[in-house]
Amino acid sequence: MKIALLSSAFALMAGVLLLPAPMVADDLDDALAALKQAEPSKDAAKIKELAAAAHAAAKKYEGPAPADADKATYEARAAYAKDVDHYSEYALYALAIQMRSDPKVAVDLINTLEQQNPKSDYLDMPEALAIQVEEAASRNQMDRAVAIANRMIAAANKKPPEGTSAADWERIKGGTMGEAYYIIGTTECQRNKFLDSDKALRTALPYIKGDNAMMGRALFCLGVDNYNLANLTNSKAKMLEAAKFSEQAAAIPGPMQDQAYKNSLAMKQRADAMR
Repeated sequence: MKIALLSSAFALMAGVLLLPAPMVADDLDDALAALKQAEPSKDAAKIKELAAAAHAAAKKYEGPAPADADKATYEARAAYAKDVDHYSEYALYALAIQMRSDPKVAVDLINTLEQQNPKSDYLDMPEALAIQVEEAASRNQMDRAVAIANRMIAAANKKPPEGTSAADWERIKGGTMGEAYYIIGTTECQRNKFLDSDKALRTALPYIKGDNAMMGRALFCLGVDNYNLANLTNSKAKMLEAAKFSEQAAAIPGPMQDQAYKNSLAMKQRADAMR
């Protein structure tokens, strides 16, 4: 049920400043070099280990300079350490979005990033949120899924990250909005929150057009939503709309196709009986 998202991870790192090596301690240099060297392998266990090592090395430079240290040199090292620490977060995030075809690994990498820094800016990137929302939905964690989906919408409505073109960001935004509203709509349909579901799924439809798996379920739920809303408001027009959504769902091959067809017939009969 996922929409492929264009990664903005590499663009994000374009603005990260790493200070010249002579200004920093060997442990930071070694930790960063080892992490960069391991990245092409896409070995999740190794990247996690080396990101943790880089994080630990960077943490040594938190706080004020020791009394016996040159203040200017220490501050330069501390600034570099922050860059190294940020890069360690990026390495976890970048690998997670490359591993979305293996949800277990992708989720583990995002969870590792969250444990390392719960306030990491990468956790609010659309791709990271998509990994989390898909996990929550797969586990039927409805409250969590809706909460993350709302974070996705907020993230998509932000300005493009530095280094990301407007065209690329529009593609990311479209995929994010579609998946977020789809998750909200189908989850609220399951919870019998028909008005909320109807609103979210109508918003999702333009974004998920062309994805039969998502469209089939979205249209099925819209049929259910509007059937129930029609009965609550005694609206024949809404009942006919429910039948139309169900007919559209029935035209899409998938697990809900047969039931959608049966629903459409029942909804038409119900509409005929209404004034």
